Amino acid sequence: MSSKGSFLKTIYIPFEEVKPFLVLPPKAFAFLHLVRFLARNKGYFLYLAGGPVRDFLLKRPVKDLDLVLEGDWKELLPEILKEKGLTLLFQSPFLTYKLKIDEGFTLDLVTARKEIYPEPAHLPKVSPSDFKEDIFRRDFTINALIYGLTPPYEETLVDLVSGLADLKKGLIRPLHLKSFVDDPTRAFRGVRYKVRLRFDFAEEIYLALSEADKVSSFKKLSAQRLINELLLFLFKESLEDLPLLLEETKRLKLLNRTGLVLRKISPKDFEILELALIELSRKEAEKFFLLFLVEISEENLKRLGFSEKERLRLLKWWNYFFKEDSFFKLGIIEKVEVLEKLPLYFVFRLSLEETYREFILKFLKELRFVKPEVTGYDLLSMGVKEGETIGKILKELRRRRIEGELRSKEEELSFVKTLIFQSF
Repeated sequence: MSSKGSFLKTIYIPFEEVKPFLVLPPKAFAFLHLVRFLARNKGYFLYLAGGPVRDFLLKRPVKDLDLVLEGDWKELLPEILKEKGLTLLFQSPFLTYKLKIDEGFTLDLVTARKEIYPEPAHLPKVSPSDFKEDIFRRDFTINALIYGLTPPYEETLVDLVSGLADLKKGLIRPLHLKSFVDDPTRAFRGVRYKVRLRFDFAEEIYLALSEADKVSSFKKLSAQRLINELLLFLFKESLEDLPLLLEETKRLKLLNRTGLVLRKISPKDFEILELALIELSRKEAEKFFLLFLVEISEENLKRLGFSEKERLRLLKWWNYFFKEDSFFKLGIIEKVEVLEKLPLYFVFRLSLEETYREFILKFLKELRFVKPEVTGYDLLSMGVKEGETIGKILKELRRRRIEGELRSKEEELSFVKTLIFQSF
């Protein structure tokens, strides 16, 4: 890897050769034309950076853009926002702007910047800079290639870090050995790139991990930033690749480095995960996936950002199932009622445990949907008085439906008539 500033390679690539790989809505192309015009008139260097450049060089579809400006976006935004349908969503403290281009499509406008990390694993302090400093702040050499859209490197690939050579070799290499000291989330991103692109790690990855260990950088990573990276495994990458992602994470001991204690994950667990993703809301799926990864303990739950109230509830439920040993002493309808009172994401987590897997999967796929066809209104019309008697009868009807003793509404009504007759 070349030292800072000692290497420069440029390759002319006409934009027409890049354009076929840009899978963007028409409005995005119109916006790109506009912003190139405005930047050129101001004498600003505008360029593509990061994943889009890497992907078009690999002949992969580019579905988003990182537009970087060596200049001040505030000078261009008034003209940009005059265009119909363009909306500025927000400005971040890291000198970036998020712009809505079309329904369902947003674009990041990034200022070329320099980053200084005051402490390991802390967010950086940023300041405007030139394209070279912007390149050297990036995570891996293959993501540090830029493609110019205006002079002085218009329609030109610029490589300051031998990123093109690593791209051809299929290597993930950090820009420097303190990379994970500054930002441990880069290691998780490295795993995603390795699996997604089917690349290998350069030796510097392991050296950078060792440097991070010297200052406990991974343990200093905030819970929210750790959570964000883990959820990208689930929602950003292919579900088919998840076993590989977790295996690679385990091999590098990334989660252990953060202070988490992992659970053993079996192939059957991924089948349950697929079922959970169909059933659960996005928020519930996030919680389930975090619990999917680890043993249930106070330390793990706290590290994963669960609030004190959530931790107390989760540990109370967990102790009920694994310390009190009373669940299997219940009748089937009582078991169903216990599970129905729990959040569904926690029930899915229980199904990962061999002790409960068979029954809980049956509950998830079948038992929870079994309900009597006879309703409270039916019972009232048959002369049953309002009150807890109706609830008891409905519960008994459900139990008998679950156990297969009753199979139709007619059989339920016949059973209720027998109960009424016996009560007189």
